[in-house]
Amino acid sequence: MPPKQGKKTLWVECEKCNCAIPTNDKNIHIELNCGKNPIKCPYVEAGTLHSWLERCSSLPDNAPRNAVLIHPSVGTLIGAVIGGALEIQKVGAPILLKRMWPSKTSSPAAVILPAAELPSGWCSDNKNVSVSVFQHDIPQATTVIIKIKNHKIDPNIVDLLQVYFKNNFICTGTILVYYYFGKKIEIEVVNVKSDELLYVHPWFLLSENTKWSYDQQPANKVKKPQMIGGVNDIIEDIQNLIKISFNTAGFSAQFQPTRGLLLYGHSGIGKTAICKYLIDNLSCNHVKINGPTIFSKYFGETEASMKKLFAKAVESEPCIVLVDEIETICPRRSSGSTEQERRVTSAFVALLDGLHEQNSKVFMLATTSKPDAIDPMLRRFGRLDKEIEIPVPDRIRRKEILYVLLKELPNRVSSNDIDSVTDLAHGYVAADLVNLCTQASLKCIKRGSGAIEKDDLLAALMIVRPSAMRELLIEVPNIRWADIGGLDDLKLKLRQAVEWPLKHSSSFRRLGVKPPAGVLLYGPPGCSKTMIAKALATESSLNFLSIKGPELFSKFVGESERAVRDLFTKARQVAPSIIFFDEMDAIGGERGSGEANVHERVLAQLLTELDGVVPLKSVTILAATNRPDRMDRALLRPGRLDRLIYVPLPDFETRLQIIELKLSKMSVSDINSHSLAARTEGFSGAELQALCHEAALQALEKDLDCAAVSMYNFENVLKDFMPRTPQSLLKIYEEFALGQRTG
Repeated sequence: MPPKQGKKTLWVECEKCNCAIPTNDKNIHIELNCGKNPIKCPYVEAGTLHSWLERCSSLPDNAPRNAVLIHPSVGTLIGAVIGGALEIQKVGAPILLKRMWPSKTSSPAAVILPAAELPSGWCSDNKNVSVSVFQHDIPQATTVIIKIKNHKIDPNIVDLLQVYFKNNFICTGTILVYYYFGKKIEIEVVNVKSDELLYVHPWFLLSENTKWSYDQQPANKVKKPQMIGGVNDIIEDIQNLIKISFNTAGFSAQFQPTRGLLLYGHSGIGKTAICKYLIDNLSCNHVKINGPTIFSKYFGETEASMKKLFAKAVESEPCIVLVDEIETICPRRSSGSTEQERRVTSAFVALLDGLHEQNSKVFMLATTSKPDAIDPMLRRFGRLDKEIEIPVPDRIRRKEILYVLLKELPNRVSSNDIDSVTDLAHGYVAADLVNLCTQASLKCIKRGSGAIEKDDLLAALMIVRPSAMRELLIEVPNIRWADIGGLDDLKLKLRQAVEWPLKHSSSFRRLGVKPPAGVLLYGPPGCSKTMIAKALATESSLNFLSIKGPELFSKFVGESERAVRDLFTKARQVAPSIIFFDEMDAIGGERGSGEANVHERVLAQLLTELDGVVPLKSVTILAATNRPDRMDRALLRPGRLDRLIYVPLPDFETRLQIIELKLSKMSVSDINSHSLAARTEGFSGAELQALCHEAALQALEKDLDCAAVSMYNFENVLKDFMPRTPQSLLKIYEEFALGQRTG
């Protein structure tokens, strides 16, 4: 009896790209060199099936009405369960949420949907689709408001729809297809609400208890709630607080719950968008208090308007009171505050206290970009109990935001492309990413294309400036390592000390190595220290904050220290980043040379920031100085500027590269660069550049129409051109280096 043959494997894993592909398509996948073409060769990557769409005339008798048919083998690969929710996406069409149903008779990679129930957006020739498991719990819909797009409204339809679409998944904007006396009608979901508060996605489940009604508003007034990304954890925290606040029975009744929340963060970070999302998706009313609209020039009228709004909130409980930019209503009191500001603030605080005393189901949601500008009376327990900061998005949050934004736009941007773009978008807040997609769309339109591509997003990155860096961002010149002659060993040391810890932090953690907190470049003037810092910023694509001493000093007591504190706070927000201090001896000069002054206070604040209680977290300090001997010793100890790199006068090889680099940009004739390099011993990089500049000027003095600079011109300049770096300064560097080694 022959041995049994092994069971045929329908899917295999590609050893090169680690994605799963159908066994029959393995050769095609190799021919495409792991290219992503779902029509020629479908694949499964990161739990998502990328394949083609097939239309069928009807579903199997035992399948649910809202089923999508896929082969059991691919269901296992993506982690799907029978009857579970699958998210189906197609470029240019609304997202569908269907129930998984196995189909052993279909192709292993086919995605099958009934043609009769597909909305019009899914009837295009494009067959590329992606399918993944929907990971969240789906709440039941309490009420649904609909409008019928292409059929006269019939009141009898509502009862039929309630039964027909039971157990379907919907969200605002979903198009449901229904056949009424043989005529296809499309039903748009205008709004949907649920009694359940804890959800961070727009999908709901229809049940026999869902109440259906028609939309009574004109079509042009219907707005689809905009999804937001990157803040799901924050939204979930807020929803928890609101749910506890509205629950006045059980354990919640035994303590005073939080009924006031202050959201603060950088302008454009998404505070107002979060509030609108909560209002659109929670089953409660809302009242908005806007400073400019309630203020009146008449005595007592502002307080009366505010009192009416609070009374309206209590009458329509459960209710959310939204106060955008609360610092305009309750500013911090000062000697310059007006009598009206004081009255309005007192009235607001009294009304807020009244909400707590009455135990009303009213939740106060306030936003601000300047928390220090709010009256401190509001920021205590019993008023705005809880404060949540919306952080500047890190890489993961930026990716989530960009993913949500691109979902709404036709695009051909892969997940890897989104990763590449988000890596370059340091300091971008949500508003910047919206602007980025807008600019990319304009680039796409100019090209005459119908979908955004990665190159459009990269081009838009050159236009959109990051808001979180706007106050401190400098226009870094386009200087590359290739523009700096020689110094290869120094460039490598600098990349190891600055670029590697920020870009490859996981490798350092794996080896248990703590990267240097700061690097000090020291050496003679004109040896490219500042230029090296600029090249590092350009090559590393990191946020680069350039600071000069005078920018930190102020005549007002405490303001200089505040400037240092704000600088490091900003750098932490937009990490990974580099802070570059040019002429560091002006800021970090040795203490004790005279009486205590602003310089010593700034230095003390700088030392605290470098190695204080709050860690730097992916912020590297880069400093440059000509006089390291004048630096305060506390700055140079391990944990602060602990990596000292000497930038010496260029040796022969470096001088040769600098001269040849400069001559390559000039029109020259018969120049012996080796001779020039040999005769310029002791010249700095800046002096070599000046030498070439003077030779060109001398050539123009002889003849303004000269074709090129000759060796004769260089010979004449070298007669009187001498190096300007004194030996006494070089001796200081030698003694400093010796002192560091022995000390």
